[in-house]
Amino acid sequence: MTLYVSDLDGTLLGDSGKLKPRTADMLNSFISGGTLFSYCTARGLATAGEIMSSVHLNAPVVLMNGVYIYDPVTGEYPVRCSFGEKQCELLKQAVTEYGEKPMIFAFIDGRERASFIKDAPNLKAHLSRRKGDSRRRPLKSTEGMFDGEMFYAAFIDPENMSVLESIFTQENGFMTASYTDTYPPHQRWFEVFPASAGKANAIRRLKELTGADEVVCFGDNGNDLPMFKAADRCYAVENAIPELKEAATGVIGSNEGYGVPEFIQKEIYPVFAYEPPFAEGPDAERFRGSVAKALERERTTIGTLNEKTIHNALKCYYCDEADHEAKIGDFYADGAGENGIFEIQSGNFGYLAKKLSQMLMLSHVTVVYPYEKKTHNYSINEKTGEIMSVTQRTDSSYSKLFLELYRIKAFLTNPNLTVRIAFLELDKKTYYKDERRIRRKGMKKEKCPTALLKEMILERPEDYLAFLPAGLPPQFTRAELQSLCRTTDAALMLSVLEFTGTVVRCGKRGNSFLYETR
Repeated sequence: MTLYVSDLDGTLLGDSGKLKPRTADMLNSFISGGTLFSYCTARGLATAGEIMSSVHLNAPVVLMNGVYIYDPVTGEYPVRCSFGEKQCELLKQAVTEYGEKPMIFAFIDGRERASFIKDAPNLKAHLSRRKGDSRRRPLKSTEGMFDGEMFYAAFIDPENMSVLESIFTQENGFMTASYTDTYPPHQRWFEVFPASAGKANAIRRLKELTGADEVVCFGDNGNDLPMFKAADRCYAVENAIPELKEAATGVIGSNEGYGVPEFIQKEIYPVFAYEPPFAEGPDAERFRGSVAKALERERTTIGTLNEKTIHNALKCYYCDEADHEAKIGDFYADGAGENGIFEIQSGNFGYLAKKLSQMLMLSHVTVVYPYEKKTHNYSINEKTGEIMSVTQRTDSSYSKLFLELYRIKAFLTNPNLTVRIAFLELDKKTYYKDERRIRRKGMKKEKCPTALLKEMILERPEDYLAFLPAGLPPQFTRAELQSLCRTTDAALMLSVLEFTGTVVRCGKRGNSFLYETR
């Protein structure tokens, strides 16, 4: 089994230092399918744990550049390193004799704390990005800086770099990492930790703990080089420094472009052969026959015509030659055959998530969504059978569709998934007790499709461009999109289009985000 391990800042996280919702959803879909995923970062548990809280991890994680390994499943620390007496004295020397103002991390009274001189100018930018960090322990002077079980020190823009390099050597029991910070103002970091720690040692230990056959790592900066050397395969994101790209097995997409989750998705999902049915458009005669079959089946069972008619008609149309209600893994599919698995789903796509996690590993899956485009509404007197009124409704809103797509957004870029939207014309009959049309509980209703007007197929990010209205400028705000979409919820649409990578945020206009097609 492969264990995927990613650095956080600049690699898995976006430029804002946050985990994008699409990334979290994709990772959770991989993990639920049995893929091992972890991360390896210079961050501590407090900040890394908060950022990654939406990911349901199934493997221990490496923190503080390998100083300790934490298992989020058990809450235990399989590995924890700290400075010995000699290393503590040398750290004190660097601070007291050379006037450096680092952040020193230690376990104090059982808690992880970060001690620092609160007025140190070199720490200001970093501290402003980490507001609310529960580890903070600001001090007025160096008194108290060396309390507790020290295990890590971070020197930001040190004034005596050559002196520090001569003190914190491997011979003296230290491991160091020197690099430029990912975030503005791109300060120089010099991190010091026990020689027994380090990302390389932690990756080897992580492989043992998980029983993985191979480790695949992802990174962007200089402190990821040791991790790359210990991994079986290593990949630099597009925005990585040149030195890391040279050391990498290959270069993948950027952190902003979902490089890591998209790479994992391509690796773990085999691409299955698939021939799309009815590539030349709807087959009107076949559809009429499918409706007739569905009606005949329902007449031989207990019950009246309802939503099942649409479901059964589409099942007959798309997969009549396939096995109906076929057992696939732990679930049943509406149809399964040589051309893959078919699921007819008129709503509640959230129930599909667990199914898709398994089925996409085994076959191509087509999810058919019935879109009730044109409805002829008949009001009928139940006693006499008289048609009291006929109205027609045409639906131009995609809000319900996008709500359903949002529920399975993590799977929308999977190469084995097709979402097929079937635009239907149908008759809807409502039976009233008398001509007064009083609504009551248990009113009889019938809904039956009469024609398949057209189809829309969603397989690639560019397929979603069809939803963007004409007249939309190259860069647009949500309000501008809403003014052209009218009945469709633009916010919901954008959330799906961002997840698929169809549109990206490209800046701001006043307080509004700007978007453009990718």
